[in-house]
Amino acid sequence: MERKYKLMLVDDEPWALTGIEEIIDWEALGFSVVARCGCGREALLQARIHQPDAVITDIRMPDMTGIELIRLIRQVPLPVECIVVSAYSDFEVAREAIRLSAVHYLLKPLSERDVREAALLLREKLDRSGRPIRRDKPVFQIDEKNPVFPGTPGGGANGHFLLLSESPAVYSVQNQLRAGCQPVQIGKLYGLLTTEKCTSLPDDCGQSRPFSGVSDSWGLIRSAFASLDGGFQYAPEPEMKGKTPSAADIQFYLWERMGEDVTLKMLAGHFFLSETYICDLFKKQAGETVLGFLKHIRLHRAARLLAGSGLTLREIAARCGYSDYSYFGRHFKAETGLPPELYRKEKRSGR
Repeated sequence: MERKYKLMLVDDEPWALTGIEEIIDWEALGFSVVARCGCGREALLQARIHQPDAVITDIRMPDMTGIELIRLIRQVPLPVECIVVSAYSDFEVAREAIRLSAVHYLLKPLSERDVREAALLLREKLDRSGRPIRRDKPVFQIDEKNPVFPGTPGGGANGHFLLLSESPAVYSVQNQLRAGCQPVQIGKLYGLLTTEKCTSLPDDCGQSRPFSGVSDSWGLIRSAFASLDGGFQYAPEPEMKGKTPSAADIQFYLWERMGEDVTLKMLAGHFFLSETYICDLFKKQAGETVLGFLKHIRLHRAARLLAGSGLTLREIAARCGYSDYSYFGRHFKAETGLPPELYRKEKRSGR
């Protein structure tokens, strides 16, 4: 068997993970185990990274059931085939697994014969599906101090885009795009350089404006990082832009200045336009008000800093343009439902 299908194993008990991996020779049956996960949340992340062809999951786990995991993976969407495993002879669970088109339902303790039979059925179904073989490109390492991007196949008539994320899950976007893609890593950030704009981004992923080439490395990185840091997507660029600034120009400028006391008067002075004209242009192209956008990117940055930095709450408020900490707290709670200190606590506890 020349073809190897990607297999992911999920069970909250380490001994069970080891057991199912070692009970038969998966390689001999055409499978390569690409991930071993101890909970549903980890499995979702690894599914986005590895794009498995098949998943074998335990039913009962602390954070979600195997049935819930299958549903969520298929919402990514990933066309995976699944086998569910349970220590209980539960007819309702088996019926639900069948409804989700699971290939097999195994009961613990597992026997070598049952697992082999399930693996052969899994292999047979995958072979019949005729799914294309994915050849993922190696990740290109970018020097943070002197970034130089490689070229991407497919030309780039529509410009080059850089997608950035703090998670390697961004690499899964390759399967959505028809144009050339190159996975990259820039320090602790994961990226995807492509000649096609992505219309369906994973959570916590930013996308740059279109660049005519890859020579302006810093421009690409800053543009994509602004989108990631502010939690926004750039407004579409006008076909006939001319010398008039676009909403995307204003979005980037607001991100750069969000720690300052930004006013419409300040914007008008910078872009040499009237306040009314800027408000109308931004609303038309971006679909929201200037002040609404500014509030959004400030609170999104605050949420990122609360979850991932050691800054004090007052330092975070100041970096996001709030000179009044109490005002920041009220805004943040109104947006997220939690005061900043509780939001930080919950994020760091993994909830």
